Amino acid sequence: MIQYAELAFDLPILEDTFTYEVPPGTQVGMRVETKLRGRKEEGIVLSLHHNEPNYEVLQVDRVIDKTPVINKEQIELAYWVKEQYLASLGECIHKMIPSGRRHSKVKLNENITASEPFKLNEEQERAYQNIKSDFGKDSIHLLFGITGSGKTEVYLHLIRDILENSNKGVLLLVPEIGLTYHIIRKLEAVFPGQIALLHSALKVSERFKAYTDLLQGKKRIAVGTRSAVFAPITNLGLVIIDEEHDGSFKEHSTPRYHARQVALQRCRQNKAVLVLGSATPSLEVYHLAKTGKIGLQILTKRPGTAKPPTVRIEENKKDARLIGSELTFAIKQRLDKKEQVILLLNRRGYSPLIYSEKEKNYIPCPNCTSHLCYHKKGTVICHLCGFSDSLQRLESKLGEKLIMMGTGTQKLEEFLLETFPGAKVERLDQDSIQDKSVLTDVIGRLVDGEIDILTGTQMISKGLDAARVTLVGVLNAGIGLGLPDFRAGERVFSLLTQVAGRAGRSDLAGEVLIETNTVDHPIIRMALDQDYIRFYDSEIKTREELFYPPFSRLVRILSRSKDESLSLKTIEEVHQVLKKYLPEPNTLVLGPAPCPFYKIDANFRNHILIKTTVQNKWREILKKEIRPLKISKNVYLELDFDPLDLV
Repeated sequence: MIQYAELAFDLPILEDTFTYEVPPGTQVGMRVETKLRGRKEEGIVLSLHHNEPNYEVLQVDRVIDKTPVINKEQIELAYWVKEQYLASLGECIHKMIPSGRRHSKVKLNENITASEPFKLNEEQERAYQNIKSDFGKDSIHLLFGITGSGKTEVYLHLIRDILENSNKGVLLLVPEIGLTYHIIRKLEAVFPGQIALLHSALKVSERFKAYTDLLQGKKRIAVGTRSAVFAPITNLGLVIIDEEHDGSFKEHSTPRYHARQVALQRCRQNKAVLVLGSATPSLEVYHLAKTGKIGLQILTKRPGTAKPPTVRIEENKKDARLIGSELTFAIKQRLDKKEQVILLLNRRGYSPLIYSEKEKNYIPCPNCTSHLCYHKKGTVICHLCGFSDSLQRLESKLGEKLIMMGTGTQKLEEFLLETFPGAKVERLDQDSIQDKSVLTDVIGRLVDGEIDILTGTQMISKGLDAARVTLVGVLNAGIGLGLPDFRAGERVFSLLTQVAGRAGRSDLAGEVLIETNTVDHPIIRMALDQDYIRFYDSEIKTREELFYPPFSRLVRILSRSKDESLSLKTIEEVHQVLKKYLPEPNTLVLGPAPCPFYKIDANFRNHILIKTTVQNKWREILKKEIRPLKISKNVYLELDFDPLDLV
């Protein structure tokens, strides 16, 4: 009897599946190669049957896998993701599978001594017991602890409890694998041979091996970045999202999911516990905890003899050197004591602005509503679209000598090497870590005491735990406060609080020096005091007045096209459709309007923002009315639910 399969393809199409004839032995969850609309495509078998269609059916060209690469739970989850984010079923399924088919031996860090988790202090023990009492139920807990309060130790005890007292698996999500070096090290020491790492820095074959180990039940702990939320863990019992406030948990390509929402759905499916850990939780999550909708466990002190750092502020003077005198002196003191320093400057490149005397203006990117940035080796780069040119060519084209203005991380690194000639200085930003292994290497050397000064952009604020770091300096602390995005203040507060928390994480006293030209800005002041509660209390009032989350849910519809009039025409067509459902008492529609960055990579961008308390109602409207719209193939229409970025 002929066997037929329903296949899903990684394409933005409205049809869920297509019927093909498959050879005997084909199983649900296997990948196949076949033709679709005249092109060779990879599909995934979602179901098998013997119902002969009343039209001609193609045979698949070949079956790729010997065994299935996705399980039943992942298929169910893909249907949920499809409905939640209005993507195609195939796009959702393919997001779950690491690319590649080869298998190879994978080594985790060797030379790690096996150990037990540390004994918990009273606060940690209370948090651990409260969360543990919910095992077997789908529940959510916020583990809200100051930086360095030992959230990782609570995670380790929870994981050990699940592994020893059940046959369930664990998922730990982190914002950036390279920067959570200490967590990986501790996990490998406490649970040797049980961890599957899933992240983009691995070779394709390594990632696929870790993935199949989970699928076959050989390993029970998955650790990874955002996409690891889809890991095929058998019988999931616990999900932990560390630094849950971090923006990297939101996906910016279709389906535009948030890992926290997908994790919550998986916990519902499996009756598992979700733990969200942060020193600066997202306002939405803290609001849920404060109003009693989810559990709240609080850690207020650092374990042992470690104390929170002292935090001071220094005003940037216009005529000042690149680093203020107080910070320069403090760095010298630390180096003399053989202690380590972290310096945050959230600006890439050498000089972030290039000024033309002729035009009396900063040089814009030809493709974006953005300025070009000067990088070392004589190149000018746009950080939005990646456009690059040589400074020499730009100057000869404009017929003038251009002026470099401002300071980026490259200039800061150069300054540090000149000012502290004996110091070992390293820089971490997107330019220095084109090869992801560099990140892990640098963090490893920092933890092992081989680096004196680490400088970089916001990535160095996440999760670093180096015992000899006693000084953190923040330059231009107000960067980001002026962005036209209601979350701008939250991001700056979180960044400053998180990076300050990298200092004094052992017996050595820590100090933080914040340099800014906006010393009286309330966000800077609250970060100075490390006062999340005061920040939340002030911010939540504004959110309520302006009907922003957590008092509403957002939907952003964005049209982009290289043809300006086409982008505008499309967003106006969408608006005409939405107007049929307005006014709606629980909804506010803003736009259509140009995006703050109107042009990126030669694409003109317009958007509509829906603020609503009935997001599901609008999801249905968009599904029925907007997704089927016949729009030009030269326009791309994005539907983004709960967007984190509005610029």
